[in-house]
Amino acid sequence: MINSISVLFVTRDPEPAGQVIGRIRYRGHAVRPKQAGNARDLERLLQSHRFDAVVLIDTGMDLGLEELTEALHRAGRQTPIVMLTDRAQELRLSAVESGAFAVVDTQNHEVAAAMTLKAVEYLNKGREINHLRTLLQEADRRYLLMLDSSRYPIACFHQGVATYANDTWRDCFEMELSESLDRLTLQDLVVPDQHEDLSHILRVRQNQPENVETCETLTLRTRRGQTFDADLLLTGAVIGGEPCTVVHLSFSGGDPALQELSGPATASLGTDRGLGHFSDPTRESPPPGTGKPGAAKEQATQPRAAAAADSGTQTSPPPTPQPMDGIRRQKEFLQTVERMLADTSRSERPLGLLVCALDTKDRQPSEALDILGDALQQMLKQGLPKSATIARLEKSHCGVVLSDAKRAEIEALLDVLMKQARGQTIRAGNDEVAIAESLSCGVVLADDTESSAQELLDRCQQAFAEARASGGGCFRFRGPPGIQQGDAEGDRIWKTRIEDAVKQNGLKLLYQPIVSLRGEDSPRYDVFVRLESEGGETYEPGDFLPAAERSGVAAPLDRWIIQHAVGSLSKELKRDPRTTFFVRLSQGSLEEKQVVAWLQQFLDRSKVPPANVVVEFKEATLLTQLESAIATAQGLKEMGVGLCIGDFGNGLDPFTLLEQVGAALIRLDGAYVSRLAHDDAAQESVKELAQKIHESGGQVIVPMVEDAETLAILFGMEVNLVQGYFVQPPSEQLDFDFASAL
Repeated sequence: MINSISVLFVTRDPEPAGQVIGRIRYRGHAVRPKQAGNARDLERLLQSHRFDAVVLIDTGMDLGLEELTEALHRAGRQTPIVMLTDRAQELRLSAVESGAFAVVDTQNHEVAAAMTLKAVEYLNKGREINHLRTLLQEADRRYLLMLDSSRYPIACFHQGVATYANDTWRDCFEMELSESLDRLTLQDLVVPDQHEDLSHILRVRQNQPENVETCETLTLRTRRGQTFDADLLLTGAVIGGEPCTVVHLSFSGGDPALQELSGPATASLGTDRGLGHFSDPTRESPPPGTGKPGAAKEQATQPRAAAAADSGTQTSPPPTPQPMDGIRRQKEFLQTVERMLADTSRSERPLGLLVCALDTKDRQPSEALDILGDALQQMLKQGLPKSATIARLEKSHCGVVLSDAKRAEIEALLDVLMKQARGQTIRAGNDEVAIAESLSCGVVLADDTESSAQELLDRCQQAFAEARASGGGCFRFRGPPGIQQGDAEGDRIWKTRIEDAVKQNGLKLLYQPIVSLRGEDSPRYDVFVRLESEGGETYEPGDFLPAAERSGVAAPLDRWIIQHAVGSLSKELKRDPRTTFFVRLSQGSLEEKQVVAWLQQFLDRSKVPPANVVVEFKEATLLTQLESAIATAQGLKEMGVGLCIGDFGNGLDPFTLLEQVGAALIRLDGAYVSRLAHDDAAQESVKELAQKIHESGGQVIVPMVEDAETLAILFGMEVNLVQGYFVQPPSEQLDFDFASAL
């Protein structure tokens, strides 16, 4: 998923660029923008920065698409271009044909934001493909280097024609080292009366997985006509992107037998070890079956474990797995998902990833959650196909991977499981632990285009959260992030859940101290909200606030937060009358003209002075609702409430916003802080922002301070206030000691 993107806006007017930035931020992405208003600025910025996307707003510009494309070409960049224009429709088509990634109407900022994110995703996928291609080439190189060093004859054949042979193979068949392989076929190496045996072996291999070994003894002949018996071990591989058959030779009478080589195809997929997951070709192993040609044909073409089972050999049962903590279980589950994602490149259908948990009426203690998880795991093993991979994750959750999945098949399986789960009694020994009311499940379908198993699991858990938020007893599918923006069903579920939480006080407030770096000890707290479900799940703001904005319940949610925060503040003022709370107004609240009057009446009833409350607007809210925000800010200032701009510093001209709103407190965007300790450019940006804010008469708040190193750097800057987990995580308690904070 895209988190923070760098965008170059080619325009002379920052206002439409600011609108696009605001809407990108509402989609959950930080933006690091730059602006080029002429050819000289454009050339300078392209030479010194790498951008994820270029947005050309051609209104009033001397620079056009052709000049921009040429400038990118000169700078050695292949950055996608999103064009905002007032051109006629036929001219927009020509712009796309000339190389623009997308062409959007100048006033359609929402579509422009969506297409910019699509352009970034397109670029990142291209980068990922190039990176993987490099890894594949390196894996192929190392694999062939290992074959070169083997003392056994080894050759590779694609569609029956040799593509590689090591020196030992050439010596064995009396071939010159410089001789070309393009006319050498596997059939040429076998005596004529065994061609049929060889053809049979190759036909059988066509239906076998790559890691299955086929072993046979045949009579071979050299270029000079000499014949000899040899054991052939055939395996599959993908080398240079082409599937091939790898042939290993060993001799039953003299030389040691050929070593095993499991899965050279997976070697090309190794990213961490370079060599992938295959055995050392120089390692020795017991000889393959020997004897008359064709004698072991049927048995040897099966996987060795299956052959042992067919022969009646008793194998010891697998060891009982030892208990693992949730982190290790999830790591091993993710490794399984990664491997199966790679396998989907050879499949017509994607895999299905599921996260499930039993729903109970009351919140359960941790011991009971383990028992619920064990019970669910057994239920899944009985109700899902044997090919399913089932794993315990954290708490009572289970993860499932289904290969070659179809949505209709998964839905049918889950319908059956959910009927089985209703009313099931879970016991530990003779004691009843809980009664399962229902089963909730989140599902994702994916193939090898996914960037990572972790991202896939995150989406699956989000779908599970939506199922739980809707009351449980159901399943939810979740598509790629870009598709999810229009998920009306998901928004409807969250809307219902938020409305119920507001009515039934199913929300919880947390408070994080905002501490002065200048020795001031006035208590200040930032107010955060969490949503709790009846099943005990706690949802972060990022899970439900975007849906609240889209579904029209952001305003009542804001009011609930402010009402309960002010109630706590009134009690704190009795201990220290200097205490200040920071609360937020979302875009939805700005659409209500009576919000200032409502806040005035509520503060009067609560007997809380307006000066002890600071209302924060996010910069993205200001960009998209500027007129309403300015009017609301003016009313709040007249009332005596403090003003703060949050996520500050990502717009093209943030100080124009600051001047229009007149906020005295500025909270910088966390994207600056996350890289502050190790990024000189970020430090310079924070210094510059802080200096300008002070010049305008404002105070600077730096959030997300997570370590001592970052805090030490901030002491040397013109920063007034800090907050973050290093100071104190958000807590339900208002007991921070501001007098001895830092």
